[in-house]
Amino acid sequence: VQRALVLVPASLVGQWREELQSKFGIGCATTQDELLRRDPDRFWAQPFVIASLALARRAEHMRRFEAYAYDLVIVDEAHHLRDCASQSYRLVDGLNKRFLLLLSATPVQNSMVELYNLLTLLKPGIFKTQKEFRAAHMVGGNARQPSSPDRLRELMRTVMIRNTRAVVALKLPRRHA
Repeated sequence: VQRALVLVPASLVGQWREELQSKFGIGCATTQDELLRRDPDRFWAQPFVIASLALARRAEHMRRFEAYAYDLVIVDEAHHLRDCASQSYRLVDGLNKRFLLLLSATPVQNSMVELYNLLTLLKPGIFKTQKEFRAAHMVGGNARQPSSPDRLRELMRTVMIRNTRAVVALKLPRRHA
């Protein structure tokens, strides 16, 4: 990875910076840095950036992303992207990216269309159109009930991994919240 962008809620920017540095030795610029205010073009040109999603989606910053291709884009609290009409969704969808990693510990609860939107970000065309998704995977158009949960789960496994800390055999330094 030569260029990466991490998009997170504003309250998590500092935590991401500290954890990437302390656990992996990866130094990143953040939207808390003075350079963003002094020279936004130079700030966004840096290879590793952690940005507040709210700040990144502002028009004056969004237009700068068009100049860059990212090897990796990570979005924490990705359930905030569930509405395809939102500015956050449009920002992430419009980024020139090779890989996209969406992280969330919040389950999709309201609508299967939200699940469709998130999975479409990860793998465009996985469900063809929303209309076809509704017909194939929802009971009578009921946005909360899948017609075949096992079939949908199997399809989702091609782009989604669900892990708990107990399952992952990786030993990281103790987390200080």
